Amino acid sequence: MDQTGTGDSLKQKALIVIICTIGIVAVSYGVAKDDNVIFVVGIVFVIAGYLLIRRRIKEHIKRNQQ
Repeated sequence: MDQTGTGDSLKQKALIVIICTIGIVAVSYGVAKDDNVIFVVGIVFVIAGYLLIRRRIKEHIKRNQQ
């Protein structure tokens, strides 16, 4: 297993978890309180988290194919 950059990897994972959690909480709050602005902000956070996860998966697949 490659040990270089594990600190950065953990920071990236933590950032992704935080972004997704904020998004999920905001979407839930927006639905519960009928607040459209908070709901849309939550959707933006969830999409950002998804794109970060997708990028990490693509990088992992590229590394393993070489």
